[in-house]
Amino acid sequence: MYTNEMLESIKKVEATRPARLEAVLAGNHPRRMTAEEKDQVLLENHPDHIKSQFAELVIGPNKGEKVPLELAEILQANPRVKSADIDLTKIDYDVDVLIIGGGGAGSAAAIMAHENGANVMIVTKLRHGDANTMMAEGGIQAADKPNDSPAQHYLDVMGGGHFKNIPELVYKLVNDAPVCIKWLNDLGVMFDKEADGTMVTTHGGGT
Repeated sequence: MYTNEMLESIKKVEATRPARLEAVLAGNHPRRMTAEEKDQVLLENHPDHIKSQFAELVIGPNKGEKVPLELAEILQANPRVKSADIDLTKIDYDVDVLIIGGGGAGSAAAIMAHENGANVMIVTKLRHGDANTMMAEGGIQAADKPNDSPAQHYLDVMGGGHFKNIPELVYKLVNDAPVCIKWLNDLGVMFDKEADGTMVTTHGGGT
């Protein structure tokens, strides 16, 4: 079901399609947008860039930071559980490490903590594994072939983040990635591989 706004947008695309197709067939390809033009489009249209879509937190450890309106509403809402109903003298589960989330990161953290002797518990809102890692189809960015390198991935990540990333974290990410891939493979993670065992590589949807 399309909204009225979407239907109007579709009509505009359909109305100009013949002229655009004719221009392309004639070799007149549309001009590439400059970096400044792309940024302007984002500022005017993308929810992550429209200032009115963000609110400043007024309470909590992240007070003063700006977050999406929906997140601000959740973080600053009244609790759904009455504090009077909670008995802190009674402990149902006593663990060394409590991990929130059962996706790739949470599972990896649980394994590492367990291997180092900690008593671990994972808390997840769905079944173990039903998380963003699975929804993203398990895509991982890492250099694992002779014609690839952490240096190339470093430039890829920095450029994809409009050079607003923290360089030290990106350096750590791209240099540790091959080691992490081997660790996951040794654990038995079922990566897509060629007949000779080489990892199948595809281009991702974005960095």
